[in-house]
Amino acid sequence: ADGSSKFGKNNRYGYFPSVALGWNITREEFLKESEVLNNLKLRASWGQTGSQEIPSKITKLSYKESNGGYDTYPLDPTAADLAGYPYGSVYTRLANPDIQWEFSTQTNIGLDFSLFNNRLSGTIDYFNKVSENILLEVAPVDPIQPTPKYWTNIPDMQIKNNGIEVALDYSSDKSRDFSYSIGGNISFTKNKVVNSPYKILTTGQAQGGGQTGVTINGVLNGQPIGTFYMNKFIGIGPDGQDQFEDLNNDGKILDDDRIVAGSALPDYIYAFYLNFKYKNFDLGFNFNGAGGNKIFNHVAMTSFGRGKLANSYNSTNRSIEFANESATNSNSVSTRYLEDGSFLRLNNATLGYNLSPKLIGLDNVMDNIRFTLTGQNLFVITKYSGYDPELNTGTSIGEIQSFGVDYFSYPRSRTIVVGLNVAF
Repeated sequence: ADGSSKFGKNNRYGYFPSVALGWNITREEFLKESEVLNNLKLRASWGQTGSQEIPSKITKLSYKESNGGYDTYPLDPTAADLAGYPYGSVYTRLANPDIQWEFSTQTNIGLDFSLFNNRLSGTIDYFNKVSENILLEVAPVDPIQPTPKYWTNIPDMQIKNNGIEVALDYSSDKSRDFSYSIGGNISFTKNKVVNSPYKILTTGQAQGGGQTGVTINGVLNGQPIGTFYMNKFIGIGPDGQDQFEDLNNDGKILDDDRIVAGSALPDYIYAFYLNFKYKNFDLGFNFNGAGGNKIFNHVAMTSFGRGKLANSYNSTNRSIEFANESATNSNSVSTRYLEDGSFLRLNNATLGYNLSPKLIGLDNVMDNIRFTLTGQNLFVITKYSGYDPELNTGTSIGEIQSFGVDYFSYPRSRTIVVGLNVAF
């Protein structure tokens, strides 16, 4: 049982059971004498967890003072003395004491194994997770409401995640002068929203002059969370302006012509390491990456348009990508600025040397002396043209964090560290 003061008194507590079973197969008689297989364990689990990721106090009513044009009195809108309107109160939040926990139900089946005197080990997991009673801030169905949005549970809506994760590790004979170990893991995940009553719930939107509030990505029924939903850019027309695909062939480019253009969620994420040791020297590398996701380059849309050159602003060669583009072409949300977000990063590399204190006559004072040279964020392989495909910033909409939208994110630093570690 778990309780949260973010919910009303009648729904403050939620109950989330779980159960797990395991079978260590190598302890059975038919595998006890195996010289190759050291461990083989089958696992299965089922459980529920609750989410209270909502703003505080949303179950309570809230007002704010209003004056001037916000009031409905006096009734004469042409009154000269607008500043003389009496003060009043307007709603900023409606009470919702019946809001409940969002809960997720997950099933997992896994296999752990190790072979060859435990030098090779690994795990394989299949998982299926379904989130229900989804908590969202949405617009009321009735347009005549005192507030434009409110928090509530969405009945029947589900967010489904399922996939496979695999991890493998191998270590050589560590008793030799030269030894090594390698390993890594990769996770494939399929995400899907089902039974959503809304055409789209925006999670990422544009900012800046002429673009503020335009949808970039969001939650669409039958699609992954963070799905990009925008017009398809097909080039620059004879008039020097952006051209978009007219999906319904009505001769107009409207909201109905937007397409599903990928998701901010990666299809897979992975990491791997390489460690080498020769006598007192050691060298280690750690990599991580992702693939199958898209990034909307908001920086390019805002700062690298043809009009920037006409106004003598600094820009990049992206401003002259199309020779026939007019300086009056206004940038707009479209697949023109949607890019592949896949990447491979060398996250960390460390070279170390262990110096025996006995070699320098300090064995009575010190136990060990270690020198290290470490580099972090040494390189990234990616097709993304922005600073960093691992976005470290994002704007929020109604306290819901957006993702997959690069809005002036700060580049990640590259760090070189020289270290000395002494043990007494």
